[in-house]
Amino acid sequence: MRKRLLLIPCLWAALVAATACGPAPRKTLTIAEQFGIAYAPLQVMKEDGLLEQALPDVTVRWVQMGGPTAIREGMLSGDIDIGFMGIGPMLIGVDTGMPWKCFTALSANEVSFITNRKDIRTLADLGPEDRIAILSPGSTQHILLCMAAQQQLGSADAFDSRLVSLSHPDAMSAMLAGGEIALHITTPPYAEMELAAGMHKILTGQQVTGRPFTFICGVAMTDLYLNRRALYDAFRACLQTAVDGINADLPAAAKRLAPGYGVAEGTLLAEMTYNGSIYGTALEGVDGFAAAMAEIGLLTRAPSADAYAFPGVEVSP
Repeated sequence: MRKRLLLIPCLWAALVAATACGPAPRKTLTIAEQFGIAYAPLQVMKEDGLLEQALPDVTVRWVQMGGPTAIREGMLSGDIDIGFMGIGPMLIGVDTGMPWKCFTALSANEVSFITNRKDIRTLADLGPEDRIAILSPGSTQHILLCMAAQQQLGSADAFDSRLVSLSHPDAMSAMLAGGEIALHITTPPYAEMELAAGMHKILTGQQVTGRPFTFICGVAMTDLYLNRRALYDAFRACLQTAVDGINADLPAAAKRLAPGYGVAEGTLLAEMTYNGSIYGTALEGVDGFAAAMAEIGLLTRAPSADAYAFPGVEVSP
């Protein structure tokens, strides 16, 4: 019964959209996500077929990518309609004129600076040969590193020549293998797996920013919002259904999602609730994050909420 009740907002949005638009030719909606439990609500959407139920005349396609750069390129080319990424690359896109805005938050997770070397306790301990694994330049992990480098070393670009772009799974493999990668800036479940392997944490994202912030958000091109509003509204409603379902019973959500993530139920539950992890659609702390980015030159200016979020998106400063 609970599952059927949670489906109602999603299906109601689809009914309203269908009534407003009438019959239409079959369309495709392509959504890009990345790796990790930060994207758990999207996994629920896929497993429950929420979009397929809400949009029966639309072909839904999910793609998984290693970082925000590939998602940005796909959205620019028109191959991707909706993308999920950190708030950092979303803000950089807005600052550089990318025709997108944020339409939802997805999750807040602890970002961890993990090292496989016992002699590294601060960023200052990294030697010239040590490499740092991030998703890509301009990713939230990279931005947090720049902020931390400014705070600890007085130079935001101190490590720019030592960055290696890797997906979280590939970076974890490199850390376990040893070699030149000495620091991985990552999130659950990879942070926990690396810590369990004997590595240690030297810093967190919240220690860098001084306050909680939305980690992953959803972005859409303005064309989707203006000209394909039925798809936009249906996606938002279905995502809210998935988020509400997870938050209504986290243990049950972990049980059903564990096989897809390839981990034990208890392990996944611990990761989904690790150090204040939250699933929600309200943006939090984006203004402060943007101000910090502008202060170190990663943005020309800190944008207003109207500039980075579509109307109707809940934003907390």
